[in-house]
Amino acid sequence: MDKAKRGRYFDLDVLNGYEFEEFVARLLRLMGYEDVQVTQRTGDKGKDIIAYSNHGKPFRYKVIVECKHTKSVGRPVIQKLQGALLHELGEDKYIKGIVVTSGKFTKEAIEYTEEINKKHGSWMEIELIDGKKLYELCKKHGIKIVSGNIQVVSDITFKHLPKEEVKKRTINELGFIKGIEKTTYQVKTWKSYYPYYCVRYSVHSQVCTKVGCIYEVNVDDELLFVDGVTGKVLDNLPHGFFRFSPENMTKIPEEEKNLIRPFNFSVDELEQKVIDSIINKYTKEVVYRGKNNVEYRKVCSPKKKDILIKESYPIYLPQYTNSIKIQETNYNQSIVANERDIFKISDDLAFCKVCGRAVPIGERYVCPVCGRILGACHVIFDYLDETPVCPDHAIPRKLYLKTIYFASKENLEKFNNMWATMSLWERITTDSTLMKVLIVVGIITVFYLIKILGGG
Repeated sequence: MDKAKRGRYFDLDVLNGYEFEEFVARLLRLMGYEDVQVTQRTGDKGKDIIAYSNHGKPFRYKVIVECKHTKSVGRPVIQKLQGALLHELGEDKYIKGIVVTSGKFTKEAIEYTEEINKKHGSWMEIELIDGKKLYELCKKHGIKIVSGNIQVVSDITFKHLPKEEVKKRTINELGFIKGIEKTTYQVKTWKSYYPYYCVRYSVHSQVCTKVGCIYEVNVDDELLFVDGVTGKVLDNLPHGFFRFSPENMTKIPEEEKNLIRPFNFSVDELEQKVIDSIINKYTKEVVYRGKNNVEYRKVCSPKKKDILIKESYPIYLPQYTNSIKIQETNYNQSIVANERDIFKISDDLAFCKVCGRAVPIGERYVCPVCGRILGACHVIFDYLDETPVCPDHAIPRKLYLKTIYFASKENLEKFNNMWATMSLWERITTDSTLMKVLIVVGIITVFYLIKILGGG
């Protein structure tokens, strides 16, 4: 589609016939049609696209689609589609045909379609979608055409927790950080509707050699979310966190539409990212033995033809951004929410500020001086009250052999006052390193004396 590119989008007016078929296939998926496939591009016999639906019927039926990217469509096209429907009907009790054009239908084409539907509507129907209706469907189902440019738009989101609840949960979670009670912190929360492109797909692929099948992929109804701003795949979202059912979804309120972030990619660009991601996900190096008993290595990947995009639609995930300041250190969190729970897409609080390693929520410490998050490997504890402190702000105090640390000058001064009143024995027992040395020296001395006395 290179010639159709205009900036980040595509110009509908210059799409060729094949590209127009792909465009219509995308629209059909957004409209709820299932297993939408563009047929081979030679000898299609009036069926450019094959799909399935159960709309208006208590059963699933086949849908044959003919695409015409022309100014005018006449009766012969309808007759050709009618023949394709009769051929595809087989033992089925109902079949539907659709003719989609970017232009108009002639009077004869419209009248002939009405005649077919009147006579055979109980088992065969044909729907006509002209340029005007095509524009309306695009607008309704998430594709906006402005001056011929195809842009992803949507006003659908998931029902979700309010901002106040998300902020409350964030503050409650801060309480699990050890030492947080000795800091001051602020939490600011912003809401946005963040664009994602959701795809339901299947992959059925085999890689074969002379020894047979060495790699096979068979997955059905997998979900994939692509970030509509960065183009990255959201691959860490828990399975089932968002459920695509009417009771879980809603339209974005008018008063919150200013919170919508626009898509940065066209539909075609997003679909290509989906395909690339799926191929990458199921690419694997396989080790196998040939008939000559020699070991071989082969990188196996599904091909584009092995991937079936069953449904695809743009949607806005309810996303919250937390800006958290602890002492002088700032942290950010990106959170998506459903009606019951939240999930952190990114979380600065989850990493040690000294080494950058991930730290589980129950094992995080915070320095009361600078507010840095610490893992167990880099935390130092105050000698008096075990307040966690970072290596840069721990105050050292040398005893005889051992060095102890304090989180504040107040605690250091308090200890110095205690030290001044201690007896020599109390000071020795306070210095655990010195005590260990004295014990070892004592043991060696005893053994030495026993040896001397025994030898005497």
